[in-house]
Amino acid sequence: MLPKDALKACLAGEPTPIVPAWRFWTDRQFREKYPEDMKRMNEKWDDDFVLVEIAPKKRDMDIGLQLLPHERLDNWNCLFGESPDGVGWHPTRPIVNNLDDWARYLDEGMPIIDADFAAHVRQTANDRPDNYVVGTVWRTYFERIFMLMGFEPLMMEIATDGELFHTMRKDLLEFTIRCIGEVADAGADAVYLADDWGTQNRLMISPAHFARYFKGDYATMIDTAHGRGLDVWMHSCGHITEAIPHWIDISLDVISNLQTLALDLPAIARQYRGQITFFGGLDVQENLVRGTRESIRQEVQTMFQNFHAWEGKYMASPCNTIMPETPVENVWTLFEAIDEFGRYDL
Repeated sequence: MLPKDALKACLAGEPTPIVPAWRFWTDRQFREKYPEDMKRMNEKWDDDFVLVEIAPKKRDMDIGLQLLPHERLDNWNCLFGESPDGVGWHPTRPIVNNLDDWARYLDEGMPIIDADFAAHVRQTANDRPDNYVVGTVWRTYFERIFMLMGFEPLMMEIATDGELFHTMRKDLLEFTIRCIGEVADAGADAVYLADDWGTQNRLMISPAHFARYFKGDYATMIDTAHGRGLDVWMHSCGHITEAIPHWIDISLDVISNLQTLALDLPAIARQYRGQITFFGGLDVQENLVRGTRESIRQEVQTMFQNFHAWEGKYMASPCNTIMPETPVENVWTLFEAIDEFGRYDL
């Protein structure tokens, strides 16, 4: 694992001994399928920063709906259904349909940021002072709105400048700011925010609406975090090309995880490298599942070259979860290629 100073140097656009990497984004079924390989991989490699997952505490709320088979409530009392193959969950039905529902939800269903919220971050930061520690604040803002009210209703609310949308956005921004403060108090080096903004070929809303309604709120989050000494990482899957210049403009530190098949990564590298740290981009949808040793090695080498990884402001990672159908020998090849092509004689 790289020391904290090396991670900070990478984010500042300075060369590091190796390209920082986060390898072990693996699905539970993959880990259960290949336990011996996972053991050997973990003995051979460390991730180059410590990602600490945290979440607010669930409150018991009567949502007034009967759970369907394969449906469950998450810690926000949002309804989720299990995917048919058992890998992943997706929002199913809304529980907030109007302002009265939202007011009741705030009183009875909103999760709690208690004294234990960032305890794991604090413990990790204390135990590993020489490592770069990232605390997660996942899906507390844009994605949470449609998990609560439904995706199509949210799109209509945005299109019609709806009061419910604006009220929820304001309240969830305040909630996110509180979470950022807790991460800072716990002694982390960075806060990791998450909102998936892209479909496979475009943003979920127009770039103009993104800038009008959301850019200012993200600027508030980033300014708050920076004021507390935190770097800010943003996870966003899909085609997010049109959002990148807005995030650069408001001083986001890291964009994660660059969904390979939804983006023109060479074009993004040409236009934006050096202006923000990019994280990820190594394909798990096609090449890692169906590719060859040669194609995987070539992808890693080309990615590092396109983003001038030896200059900093790029960190290597799979673009999303390594799935159960992935041949384990391809994962070995990926991790070894990150090692091979990520070492530079400075």
